[in-house]
Amino acid sequence: CDALGSTYDGKHVGSFGDIATCSFYPAHHITMGEGGAVFMNNANFKRIAESFRDWGRDCYCAPGKDNTCLKRFKWKLGDLPHGYDHKYIYSHLGFNLKITDMQAAVGLAQLDRLEGFIADRKRNFTRLKAGLKELEEFLILPEATERSDPSWFGFPITVQPGAPFTRDELVLHLNDKKIATRLLFGGNLVRQPYMLGREFRTVGDLPNANLVVTNTFWIGVYPGLGEPEISYVLDVIRTFCKGRA
Repeated sequence: CDALGSTYDGKHVGSFGDIATCSFYPAHHITMGEGGAVFMNNANFKRIAESFRDWGRDCYCAPGKDNTCLKRFKWKLGDLPHGYDHKYIYSHLGFNLKITDMQAAVGLAQLDRLEGFIADRKRNFTRLKAGLKELEEFLILPEATERSDPSWFGFPITVQPGAPFTRDELVLHLNDKKIATRLLFGGNLVRQPYMLGREFRTVGDLPNANLVVTNTFWIGVYPGLGEPEISYVLDVIRTFCKGRA
């Protein structure tokens, strides 16, 4: 979803498996303002996905087409009378998730720039990684999975459990210096308020997820960041860490 352009074992992520998704939220690799896309190479999955997209409708005619099934007025489904117009039969509880023409135009223009966006993200990631390497006694830096070539969405940082400062102290300092940060989404999701009183099971004590809750955050690598911004981020983090040593 947040890895457009990444590869694993030489294959683009999203090109293997049954279903892949991609988000077009403004902060992601390319944007249409909002929305997303779903990819599959299975005709049955495609039909189900399109039904969910189109209010749960059973009809699979393309826009502007009628009677693709050649029996539009001959279906008998549910408790509806025989011959009820197939265009108005609903087999799923669906949504209305179609994009506008304007969004599509923006998306096509963004695709033309995707290769450059990915290169800039990788450049910014590499610069941050090299600049923070001297601070590994305080910070756990991200590592790419073996055989992968990520198109980085962000730069996650985990404060070492034995560091002389907390994640929150560093994040607040960065915020004071006008450097935006984000936590790693919901962290350990079973600790979220929504899960209170709900039945669930886990395997083990989830130590890594709990470490993410207390010690992990990330900073951006988006293409608009240039060398002056990256250098400023590095200087602020270095000064903070060395001042607490």
